[in-house]
Amino acid sequence: MRPLGHLRLPLLLLASCGGAPPEAKPPVDPPLPVRAERPARGAVADTVETQAALETDRHVAVYAEVDGKVLKRTRDLGDRVGAGANGGEDPLLLARLDDRELKLALEEADVDLRNAQGRIREFDLERKRAERELDQAGVGLSEAEAAHARASEGIKDGTISVEEHERTTFAKSLCQKKVEGAQAALDKAAVALELGGVAVERARAVRDRAAVALERATIRAPLEGVVTFCNVREGERVRTGDLLYRVEDPSALVLYGNLPVREAARVAAGNPVVLTSSAADGEARGKVVLVAPTVDRESGTVRVKAGIDPAPGFFPGLFVTMRIEVATRADALVVPRRALLHDDEEGSYLFVVRDGKATRVLVRTGFEGDGVLEVEGINEEDLVVVEGQDTVADGSVVEVLKAPEPPQESR
Repeated sequence: MRPLGHLRLPLLLLASCGGAPPEAKPPVDPPLPVRAERPARGAVADTVETQAALETDRHVAVYAEVDGKVLKRTRDLGDRVGAGANGGEDPLLLARLDDRELKLALEEADVDLRNAQGRIREFDLERKRAERELDQAGVGLSEAEAAHARASEGIKDGTISVEEHERTTFAKSLCQKKVEGAQAALDKAAVALELGGVAVERARAVRDRAAVALERATIRAPLEGVVTFCNVREGERVRTGDLLYRVEDPSALVLYGNLPVREAARVAAGNPVVLTSSAADGEARGKVVLVAPTVDRESGTVRVKAGIDPAPGFFPGLFVTMRIEVATRADALVVPRRALLHDDEEGSYLFVVRDGKATRVLVRTGFEGDGVLEVEGINEEDLVVVEGQDTVADGSVVEVLKAPEPPQESR
C-alpha cells in the first residue's frame, strides 16, 4: 500500500501559490412561465343552474279513429306539417285510408235519412187531415146539439113530436161518435208524427256518424309542426286506437327544470335564461315563465318552466344546461374563472405577479357568468396569473409570457 505522502506535494504547491479551491454556488431555478392579465370591469350575472331535456308546449299524438288500409302516406319522420310544408294541397294532411266502404255507408245513411224524412212528411199530412176531420165533426156536433136542444123545448110545448125528438137525439149521438173517431185519428197521427221525428233524428245521427267516419279516413294533423314519430306504411291496415304520428311544434320550446328550494326562492317569472349543450353550437335564450308554488315531496325540489326562443341546433329532446340569471351587477371587477384556486383551510385565492414573483392573494368571490368571476381582494392594476397557476407557489419567480397573436385572415 502506497503511503499518503505523495499527495502532500501538490497541496503544498497550491498553498505556496496562494490558491484555494473554489466555493460551490447553489443552482438557480429558471423562472416559471405563466400567462397573466389584468382584471376587467364589466357586467356579470348571478345565476342558478339546472339540466333537463328540451320539450315543446305544442305537441299532439295522432291516433287512428277508424279501421282501414293505408292508401297513401304524405308525411314521414322529420317532415314539416302546416304552413310552408312541401307537397299536397292540404298542408296538414298526414295520410289517407281506403274510404270506399265508408262512402257506401254514408250513401246508405243518406238514403235512410231521406226515407225517414219522406215518412214524416206523410205523417204530417195525416195529422193535418185528422185535424180537418175533427174540426168538421165538431161543427156537425154543435149543429146536432143545437137541433136536439130545440127539439127538447118543442116536445115540452107539443110543437115537436116524439119521433122528431128521438131523431135529433140519434143525430147528436152520431156526431159525438164522429168527433171521438176524429180525435182518435188525430191522436194516432200525432203519435206517428212523433215517432217519425225520432226516426229522422236516428237516421240523421247514423248519417252524421258515417260522415265523421269518412272524414276520419283522411288523417290530418291538428297543429303545425314537425313529425317526430311515424308508424304508417302504405298498404298496411290500421285499427282504431293505433298511434300513427306525433307532431311537435319546435317554435314553442320550453324547458322544465328542478331547483333546490333555496335556489328556487331567488327565481321569478321574467328572469332571463341561457341554454347551452355539448351537442349544439352556440346558445339559446329565453325567460322563466313559471315557478311552481309547491315543493315536490319525492325530490324536495321546485319545478321551474322557461320559454325558449328558437335557435339553430336546439330542438325537442335535446339535453341542455340552463343558467337562470337572478341578478346582474353592471360594474363588477372580474377575472377569468380558470384563474381561481381553492384551499380547504384558507378558501379561494389567486396568484398575482408582483416584482417578477407570484404572490398568493386571498379573494372573495361574487357573481359568475360566461367564464368570468367577480372577485374582491385585488385591484385593476394587478396582473393575475390565468395560465400556469397550478405550477407556481407563493414567491415563485415567474416569467409572464406574451399572449399569442390572433391568427391573421388569409387574403
